[in-house]
Amino acid sequence: MLKAIRDIGELFGSVKLYDEVKANRVLVLEFDERGNFVKAYLEDFFEDKQEKYLYKKAKGSNPPTLTPTIILQRGEKKPDDKKSPVMRTLDNLEKVLNKIQFEKMARPTLDKKKLEEEIYRSTEIIPSKEKILLTIKIDGKYVGEIEDFIKALKKELEEEGRESRGMGICSVCLQEKEVSGDIAPFKFYTIDKPGYITGGFKKEIAFKNFPLCYECRDYIKIGREIIEKKLKFKIGGAITYYLIPEFILGRDKIKKETLDILFYPEHRKIMLSSREHKSLMADEEEILEILSDERNVLTLNFLFLESELSAERILLLIQDVYPSRLRELFEAKRKVEKLFSSNGFSYTFNYYTIYKFFSKSDSTKKEPDLRKYFLEVLDKTFRGVKIDEKFLLNFLMKGIRDAINKEEGYKNLIKDAFSVFIFVKLTTKEVDMEVKDVNSLEEFLESLPTLDTNLKKGLFLVGALTERLLRVQESERGSKPFLKKLKGLKMNENDLKGLLPEVRNKLEEYDKFRAGEMRLFNLTSEYFSKAPAVWNMSIEELNFYFSLGMGMFDKVAGYIYSKKEVSNEE
Repeated sequence: MLKAIRDIGELFGSVKLYDEVKANRVLVLEFDERGNFVKAYLEDFFEDKQEKYLYKKAKGSNPPTLTPTIILQRGEKKPDDKKSPVMRTLDNLEKVLNKIQFEKMARPTLDKKKLEEEIYRSTEIIPSKEKILLTIKIDGKYVGEIEDFIKALKKELEEEGRESRGMGICSVCLQEKEVSGDIAPFKFYTIDKPGYITGGFKKEIAFKNFPLCYECRDYIKIGREIIEKKLKFKIGGAITYYLIPEFILGRDKIKKETLDILFYPEHRKIMLSSREHKSLMADEEEILEILSDERNVLTLNFLFLESELSAERILLLIQDVYPSRLRELFEAKRKVEKLFSSNGFSYTFNYYTIYKFFSKSDSTKKEPDLRKYFLEVLDKTFRGVKIDEKFLLNFLMKGIRDAINKEEGYKNLIKDAFSVFIFVKLTTKEVDMEVKDVNSLEEFLESLPTLDTNLKKGLFLVGALTERLLRVQESERGSKPFLKKLKGLKMNENDLKGLLPEVRNKLEEYDKFRAGEMRLFNLTSEYFSKAPAVWNMSIEELNFYFSLGMGMFDKVAGYIYSKKEVSNEE
């Protein structure tokens, strides 16, 4: 992965002294040629002035930058604080200036109390949500135009990682160079924790663990900036991932259209607008469908990275995904969507559909606590690794039960659960399915790859017949009292065997047991008669296949009623 990021940095960027930064405005503290403070004033932030601002993040947070260009901390001083946010920013500014050897320019004199007042006065009308970049000018020149600052920054960068430096083979470019074990651009690697140290806590030999040369460090930083800016996406707005392409045969073998899509967002928008956009991850900016058209001359890495304060943690890394594998995933998506679309209704499936069942253990929770399980499903479906069915059904049934208990919206939620189940089975090669036109209820049941036994078909149909009763009750009484008979979808074998005649009796009471219901009842009985005497299925399995019939009743109705009857029922 790091080699791929380095290649992106070298191919599509250039080594810069500064780090890119975003801000709404710039607050300039201006000093004259003798270092005396002149004034403070605001100006607009311009992207093309980044080199002049010379913003450069430090490895630590004290101070947070290597140059006197820093994000201004704002807000009023709290009763318990010794210093105001602005004063803390000025303290950091002073620390940076004290490290600089001024040879061709006078050192600025900081009267921090006066500057604090000036800064508050200059920014008092600026909304707190706006980000302000604080910088200095000396004798009319920005930081990036002053040789003393440039020289000091270069020296600082050259000294980075000096406590863990030596000659060795760089782990990225594989060349023998001066390397360090303490210059990794990503914060998920550190040498101050036991797990990362070779030879205990001796930093001087830690470079042997992850030797990185300074050139690779620079290009990896650039590559990361490009990926952050151009290849950062979200799954349904919930989970962020970085798409990292790796060119197997060099970029000359990649279509220009693909490169434009990857690295030039302005081209991407034009090209995406010219075709029907199909999303796998539920992101409007997603480019996976176009990449799936590419030949296997590149692979894709999906990096899920969590940032918290000054640390980073890899949640998941899916490596070496070929375009051909993306095509298989999109084909599974197509089949699922076609199966669940009908009568002018177009069903949409993507990974956010899966996320609905693998986000929160309790819908009242603020933060998603099941994310690791979702990432497990994501990883295995991308790699085609079988997922334990019991594991899958536990999560799907929890979502279905929650919806049933609320007595609303369960029809669509059950469809989603069924689509997730089939998608997982398709992508892990456990089933195959060709969605085609069918002319009877029996053919429809045969077309569903997961209903592969008479028992499962019987459970599915008794679920459909139960849903028919629930709709009758809602129409006649405005409520669904029979839902209580379903025991929160925790019915056992005996419960379900007794349910079918009970549903028939209730439908007869409402004078709704007619030709369609009779056909459904008879077919259900037939499937049950062919099932084993002892069902030998878990509670989760029994109720899952039963609930699928409830959610798919509309599909079933299309085969047992005439079009006029279906219209009347709706």
